[in-house]
Amino acid sequence: MSTPSGNSDQTRRDIQQTRAELGETVAALTAKADVKTRARTKATTAVGGLRGRVTGAGQSAKARATQLARTMSQKASQRATSVRQKSQHTIGTVRGSAEAGAQTASKAESSLVTSARAMTTRIGSSVRAKPLPVLAVTGTAATLAVISYRRRRSR
Repeated sequence: MSTPSGNSDQTRRDIQQTRAELGETVAALTAKADVKTRARTKATTAVGGLRGRVTGAGQSAKARATQLARTMSQKASQRATSVRQKSQHTIGTVRGSAEAGAQTASKAESSLVTSARAMTTRIGSSVRAKPLPVLAVTGTAATLAVISYRRRRSR
């Protein structure tokens, strides 16, 4: 029983194709049965996602803290400028009154000018010398932002 060579070649190709398909099926079943590797892959994916979220939260908190620090610094600067302007206005007013007044007015002017300058200097130097309250408010705001973010994510 000989078969024509065309049929035997076709049969060989069919056998090779069937073997290849069977090999792919076995590989797929092996991959599904390999619970350890699947669990490891799933854990790696979960860890990567968690790292991304933690990194994002850290960057968000850092950006928010920087923004709050900048805002607090600007507000402190604005308030110091306002106090300085009011003090300078007061100094100008006192000087005008003192020039029009007598010796007593001149003594009062000197006293008020000195105290106004001292107050201006004290306020300005306390804002510059003690940035700790600004940093404390910034740190508190950053902590609250992180806590708020975590609470929203846990819901």
